[in-house]
Amino acid sequence: MKDEVSHSIIILEHSIDHKTTDGTPAQMDHWIKTLKEHGGFSPILQDMDALKQAITNLNGEEIHSLLEKLGHETIKASEKATPHEMDLVKKLGHTLLNGAKLVKKLLGEKDH
Repeated sequence: MKDEVSHSIIILEHSIDHKTTDGTPAQMDHWIKTLKEHGGFSPILQDMDALKQAITNLNGEEIHSLLEKLGHETIKASEKATPHEMDLVKKLGHTLLNGAKLVKKLLGEKDH
């Protein structure tokens, strides 16, 4: 799981830096599969499915809301991770929160 989380963080940071969703739905399928294999992540799985749909539909408000919610849920879920995975899972949560901030900023720029 450690390599998967590291890879996910890199993809998220790249997407945030480049303001793109290229490859995101396919990567999300991988994350969903991984979470299902580890069990105990039902609320996160539901939100991941909803986020994938929001990204596919380019629904900015919903993307922002779900990224923010998932960021907080992921940070909380890091408490269940093994000690050597805890920091990576927390970093993933913070990366999701950073993504939410960027989406909010982009939405605000569109309003002007």
